[in-house]
Amino acid sequence: MKTLADHEIEVAIARGELILDADPAVCTGACYELRMGNVYYDLTEGAKRWPVPPGGTVLIKPGHRVVLITHERLALNAEMFARIVSKGSLFSIGLSAVATYADPGFHGRIGIVTQNISDKYIMLPELEHIAKVDFTVLETPAKRPYRGQHGFETEIWPIKHQLQKTREQLAGDPRLGDPASVDARPVATTGMESLASLARRQIDADRVHGFPVDPPDDKARCNQLSKDIVGLVGEIGEFANLLKKVELALTQPGYAGPNLAAAEPELRMELADAQIYMLRLAHLIRVELGEAVLEKMRLNDERYAYLRKS
Repeated sequence: MKTLADHEIEVAIARGELILDADPAVCTGACYELRMGNVYYDLTEGAKRWPVPPGGTVLIKPGHRVVLITHERLALNAEMFARIVSKGSLFSIGLSAVATYADPGFHGRIGIVTQNISDKYIMLPELEHIAKVDFTVLETPAKRPYRGQHGFETEIWPIKHQLQKTREQLAGDPRLGDPASVDARPVATTGMESLASLARRQIDADRVHGFPVDPPDDKARCNQLSKDIVGLVGEIGEFANLLKKVELALTQPGYAGPNLAAAEPELRMELADAQIYMLRLAHLIRVELGEAVLEKMRLNDERYAYLRKS
């Protein structure tokens, strides 16, 4: 087998082979640098398709998994296969490392699945260099070369959903341990957003409304943390004050306070306000609140194991 050098890749491009929509100037060493195309898919948002207009950008939210579709199209014959790896410069800003593969016979754009593992929004301009591809020539043609295009070009995404299970679906599997303990993995919900998605939604909204969520340094961050703590205590105080009035109405004849049923809508909103401050505080100290709660629950399970009823 032989790996093509940059000048050999350039010759193939000039013949209209190997890489279509290519720029020979980005051939270096023994690879070609693939560029960001005009569409991407956000897997965290139900594989939502986002177009990238000319001169536009990809927006990858913190924690989100996306499929980046390349500008170039590969055109491999039965004697050629390709290896694709993401650029280290993208890993350095928080995109997970990626390695993928294109079989002999593959024709089409490459979809690169990656995840933003940072706490920042990542923006990739159209035609940004996102991966490197090298090409290997086989000694003999493949007996069963690949037929077809990448899943997203045919609107068929090969996610094996049958391999994903909820804890409820695995009830009784001894590998899950004591059912009374807390599973660290998120459980699928219907009609409800996860705590992580709520946090992203709140922080996005705060940015749009101009509320401070991205302090430039530790001094400003501590200052904002102090302000949000005051806000949290204030919301808890309003919740407690209303609850006190409910209790007085129950225990003090003649006290004109609301009953619990009448107070519940307002209590609900005060509790929601308190949670919003918690989401902001978690963001400011760069903590995924859901993971922290699960970790604390696991610790509590161990600490209070002696109290469990057999």
